[in-house]
Amino acid sequence: MSRLITALLGATALGIVSASAADLPFKAPPPPMVPVYSWSGCYIGGQVGYGWGTDSDNETITATGATSPFTPGTDAKPNGAKLGGYLGCNWQMPGSGFVAGIEGDGEWAGLKDSTVFSNTGVPADSYEAKIRWEASLRGRIGYAFGPVLPYLTGGLAFANVNEHDAVGGTALASDNSSTRTGWTLGAGFDYAFTPNWIGRVEYRYADFGTFSYTPSVFPGYTENHKITENVVRFGLAYKFY
Repeated sequence: MSRLITALLGATALGIVSASAADLPFKAPPPPMVPVYSWSGCYIGGQVGYGWGTDSDNETITATGATSPFTPGTDAKPNGAKLGGYLGCNWQMPGSGFVAGIEGDGEWAGLKDSTVFSNTGVPADSYEAKIRWEASLRGRIGYAFGPVLPYLTGGLAFANVNEHDAVGGTALASDNSSTRTGWTLGAGFDYAFTPNWIGRVEYRYADFGTFSYTPSVFPGYTENHKITENVVRFGLAYKFY
């Protein structure tokens, strides 16, 4: 008899506990933590682009410095493709989206165009401007929104420029080359597809100053070429940890 009473009391207590547990509100487990992307670290990548520029020549008489009557009436507009690579390092302020970094790049360039000198007959004398390679060393500053980093960039720019002067209707021609140092300024945005792979779209303007020389085919005259450039680039980089 006592065993029966004990069993009944145990079953009753179990039922009460089960009913109380059923009345308690259900608490779902907390969602997993989403990792915050960090832009700190170094990276290396490749880029392609297209550039269009202006090569404006003011020809002067060497002996006097006066403007020559043969100064071209129109500018050369060198344009073409680019292919190269870049590397750099970023630092992201802890607890903030502020990102600062330094970057360098180098690339082959296929920009070229030509124009004619004024008052030189038919066919006219001409020059062709070519940009063969470029490089830069720049700072970067931006503000990250998770995997998206809009930024500004600026610094030193370098370009190898060749000016090909030709006497119209003859085989007489001369080449003068110079590696120019100037400045560049631009903007773009990086997007982190994964923790390691980062895509890029960027625009930059560059000013390479004035390239002056006296061509052998035009003795007594000095060519003063003012060279500027616009470039849009697309890149893909691998970020190291």
